[in-house]
Amino acid sequence: MNPTLEPEPLCERDDVDVQTETRTLTRTEFETARDLENHLTIGVANDAGEVLLVTDGVRGWTLPGAPVDPDGDWDGIARRALESLTGVDADIAEPVRVRRVEFRREGDAGRQRTTYDVLVRTASVPGRPIADEPTVAGEDVTDLIWLDRVPEDASDAIAADIRSILERAAE
Repeated sequence: MNPTLEPEPLCERDDVDVQTETRTLTRTEFETARDLENHLTIGVANDAGEVLLVTDGVRGWTLPGAPVDPDGDWDGIARRALESLTGVDADIAEPVRVRRVEFRREGDAGRQRTTYDVLVRTASVPGRPIADEPTVAGEDVTDLIWLDRVPEDASDAIAADIRSILERAAE
């Protein structure tokens, strides 16, 4: 397993933005949170300074992402997700951000569950590649777009992620 995208070591790096949040939940909420998956968010920019966005019908246009099992290969998942969306085999350029959310059960400080969302940036890809049948984690993706800006209706967190990829693509 390639440790470059593993969340815990990334949290120790000075060049990665680490966002930590703690949520105290009721027993029922905590049971639901125990089933939440880790997540990998993939920032793909092209040589024209555009970023690849997908829509899931709920959050609007956002960076593509994939779930990661507790023992999953973060680097392998990033590469497969990129190739399944674009048809391109590109390198992961850098980890950008780790969002760490710790769920604690109300009244029982010993019961906790931590999830991670890691944002990575890939190497720049040429043109506007989209795979013939784009998928992420085995699910068909029908709505993809290349944009050179943050969509107006993006939530603050999604907008910040898109902006960070666009800024790095411009460097």
